[in-house]
Amino acid sequence: IPLLSRAILYKRAVGFFSSTILSKISTGISDLANKGGTIQIVASPKLSEDDIEAIRKGYEMRDIVLRNAIIREMTEPKTLFEQKCLNQLANLIADGILDIKIAFTEKNNNIGMYHEKMGLISDNEGNTVAFSGSMNESLTAVSLNYASIDVFCSWKSDEQRERVQDKQAAFSAIWNNNEPDSVVLVFQEL
Repeated sequence: IPLLSRAILYKRAVGFFSSTILSKISTGISDLANKGGTIQIVASPKLSEDDIEAIRKGYEMRDIVLRNAIIREMTEPKTLFEQKCLNQLANLIADGILDIKIAFTEKNNNIGMYHEKMGLISDNEGNTVAFSGSMNESLTAVSLNYASIDVFCSWKSDEQRERVQDKQAAFSAIWNNNEPDSVVLVFQEL
């Protein structure tokens, strides 16, 4: 949350993404959004049906003036918590703050799961924190699971700066669908 609160860019590549993460990091995301920041997420297609619907609705709302009417048409969530997470996800997408792409691996006519776990958080001064490890982007991952991450800061040393640059290049390659044996789709193409 402290990093996101100072950030203008959050990039995340994960095997699993769930809108439930937004409940845990909403303060940081709100600060990022208020500064005009953006979020880019690449995830495997193992999203819940509710997340898929919220993402679809968010992209639809970008192109529709009557945004409130679309929100009312969304499938009713089962709990107030679910409603809040799904609405926040849809609104972040609709407002142009969040973009999601779906990734999977393809080799020798076989389909596999995209299972990267890394992130980049950048501020407006060019400082970037890169991290990678076993943590996905969900409430369960950050609240209950046992996970480890390695963290690198662009301003600390030449070695750490190089690690950050490597993570930036890796994210860019996957985001732009330039990674061998991987396929990345813009969500609206699904």
